[in-house]
Amino acid sequence: MRHTDPLVAKRPHQAPWLGAFADKIAALSKDAPGLSPTQLVEALFEPCRVPSAGFFTGYYEPIIEARRSAEGPFQTPLYRRPAELTRTEPLSHLPGDGTFAKRLADGRLAPMPDRAAIEAGTLSGRGLELAYVADPVDAFFAQVQGSARLRFADGSQVRIGYHGKTGHPYTAIGRVLIDQGVLPEGGATMQTIRDALAADPALVTPTLQANRSFVFFRERESAGPDLGPIAGGGVPLVPLRSLAVDRRFIADGTPLFVETTLPGGAAFRRVMIAEDTGSAIIGPARGDIFFGSGAAAGSEAGDMKAAGRLTVFQPRWPT
Repeated sequence: MRHTDPLVAKRPHQAPWLGAFADKIAALSKDAPGLSPTQLVEALFEPCRVPSAGFFTGYYEPIIEARRSAEGPFQTPLYRRPAELTRTEPLSHLPGDGTFAKRLADGRLAPMPDRAAIEAGTLSGRGLELAYVADPVDAFFAQVQGSARLRFADGSQVRIGYHGKTGHPYTAIGRVLIDQGVLPEGGATMQTIRDALAADPALVTPTLQANRSFVFFRERESAGPDLGPIAGGGVPLVPLRSLAVDRRFIADGTPLFVETTLPGGAAFRRVMIAEDTGSAIIGPARGDIFFGSGAAAGSEAGDMKAAGRLTVFQPRWPT
């Protein structure tokens, strides 16, 4: 029901039937009182198995020590979105899918600087620094996850969330380390990547810059410590209930049934809701499971790589 809030239902990428969903529940409850939640779902939705082979990974909300200004080891900035960054219809002269651009003073659209240029200081001195962290690898993985919780020296915490990107193609740095022989084939997890970079600091800059994509943040309101950040779907993420999907195939607010295997071998069979997306989430049966916040959630999310099956619940009434 969280997606039926009028302010949420009218957001981009929401399932078109959400606006009628609450009315359908009310009418069915009146005509057939006493239905259980399961019976309501069975009456309103039809399960449709996605024929493509499913593949599931995990993500989480990092909790990172940070400072408002550069001090001591806290020298790596997290940036706000530059005013010149704009979305556009796909253009062939722009990188990636051609939809993110830098608007020049004369109105023309040009590519945004990539990660290497930004880390070299092309955005410095403009007041875009939202906060500073001590480890560039932490900053990188905050961008990969699309959100983070920053913890400051006085004990206060601020949530930050995705607010645009440069548009350059996303490159998985685990694949980069495998191709270089640093990690074995199939051996790239968030923790093994972190361990490899910590063992050889000279690898950090070239490895991170191999992913030219760069993400910008903004401060986001918090729905409380037990819920995750407010994500692309406009609602707070719920651990092990929120799924990031490819919006070309599945709209936000769509209920799904996920069948896969968790790290450690436990079976995972659960109804989830499409509530987020990501650059690496590509395909009709591709899903990214939100595991929660903090180090324990990060450890499990980082190890999550498993095949599975995805079933989409489609409304039985015309949309």
